[in-house]
Amino acid sequence: MSRTRRTFVRVLVVWTLLMLLAGVLLAAQAIWTIYDAQQACFFNYPAIPCPQGDDPAVGRLTFAFFGVPLVWLVGIGFAALVRATRSRRP
Repeated sequence: MSRTRRTFVRVLVVWTLLMLLAGVLLAAQAIWTIYDAQQACFFNYPAIPCPQGDDPAVGRLTFAFFGVPLVWLVGIGFAALVRATRSRRP
């Protein structure tokens, strides 16, 4: 395996691990926020409103499941495009 190929693979592995970590942390934070809001709603119903579908935590959770993989895929595609254009240079 050539040196440039090893570097390319390492960059892709680091990118994948960073996106995985970002997705897990974002999802965990959103779930924890929704859980806390549900608990507060349960114990103090009239005073504290229950979380609705337009809660920002729901948006973060949705982004963690759909947006982060999309960003990862775009990054992989961009890396493949850069590698393909660099390999064609004389």
